[in-house]
Amino acid sequence: MAGLTQQPSPEDALFGKEAGPNSGKSEREDCSAGASPLCPQCGSAKIWRDALRYSVYGDKIQRWLCRDCGVRFSDPKDVKNAWSTQEKIARISSSNEIKASDGLVSTSQICVTETKNLVAEQQKTEVLRRNEAEAKGSIVGFSFWLLKQGYSKATIQGRVKLLNRLMRLGADFNNEDSIKEIISKQTWAVSRKVNAVDAYDSLLKMQGKTWTPPIYRRVRKLPFIPTEAEIDQLIAGCSKRIATYLQLLKETGMRCGEACELLKWTDIDLEQRSIRITPEKGSNPRILPLSVKLLDMLTEMPKNTPTVFSVNADMMRHNFEHQRKRISAKLKNSRINQITFHTFRHWKATMEYRKTRDLLHVKEILGHKSLNNTMLYTQLISFKDDDFTATVAHSEEEACKLIEAGFEYVCDFGQNKLFRKRK
Repeated sequence: MAGLTQQPSPEDALFGKEAGPNSGKSEREDCSAGASPLCPQCGSAKIWRDALRYSVYGDKIQRWLCRDCGVRFSDPKDVKNAWSTQEKIARISSSNEIKASDGLVSTSQICVTETKNLVAEQQKTEVLRRNEAEAKGSIVGFSFWLLKQGYSKATIQGRVKLLNRLMRLGADFNNEDSIKEIISKQTWAVSRKVNAVDAYDSLLKMQGKTWTPPIYRRVRKLPFIPTEAEIDQLIAGCSKRIATYLQLLKETGMRCGEACELLKWTDIDLEQRSIRITPEKGSNPRILPLSVKLLDMLTEMPKNTPTVFSVNADMMRHNFEHQRKRISAKLKNSRINQITFHTFRHWKATMEYRKTRDLLHVKEILGHKSLNNTMLYTQLISFKDDDFTATVAHSEEEACKLIEAGFEYVCDFGQNKLFRKRK
């Protein structure tokens, strides 16, 4: 700064230095010699050069520092010399305070509009980051609040996942119109939009706020019910663990969470050939029989963990979908691709109701607390083609095998017993 000499350069004439006898003077002497402008704030001539500013086009603009009042500014004359077009001149402005005095413009830091726009953009980014950090904190607190309120693990995961999705889409949790707009623009199914509205409604409930939610009504559709042959083909084509899991769903009608995450080895009774189901979603516990085939499949499973399948439902579903797609393509049967974990529950309820015509029996198997849920399955049955497969058991051993295969006893015929099973 003061006391340092500089070699003359072509830029010196532009930024206040003149070539000639005074070119070797110090910057302090050069500024006091009249090459520098006066301070626009205090009018002092004690001015120092304070580095350079660069425009977006690479032009250099001298910045000055007043030794008396400490203000930093740029001379508009220098700006006009550096910026050749009127468009460039229109971009000149300041970031903090712009003060006109004696034809000079004073500024604290920034002297061009482009730099100001960058600062504004940075401020906008910082605001978005703060909003995102605040939203993430709200979601974490929301998950703990749901846990304390007694919601199930699946419900907590589902709602937290939806709120995170809304946050990534740019929704503002403090603005209900933003939430409505984001949800309305998505190509989600109506049921998913309803779940998103419920998730945000729960978040506001935790915060003690209210809002006017949008109206989305679920359209209830009858679920897809495959044939038993298609289910057996799918089970036969899957890996050992997935096949055991699907066979368990087929025979018991368990929910995927009950079978995958809650089922322990201690819940399986090999002597009684039964399984004790720990319910989820507020259902009733129940004990259901198991076939010899399923027991053999279970005993071949590794017993390294307390739970039978030792994996969460999402990972199990991911593996299942890959295998289902392969089997569907191999068998050239697109109907197999429509089978989901919950399809097995619908199939079990459908077959049990078709066999017994007893809603209470189906209700106990599914663990429902209300018959209203169980009655949904009665809409899936058409009894116009009640065809049966009949067979004869000549011994007690054959009769046991037929019962295990799903046949029901009809009557005795001589020394034999007649069984039947719906096709």
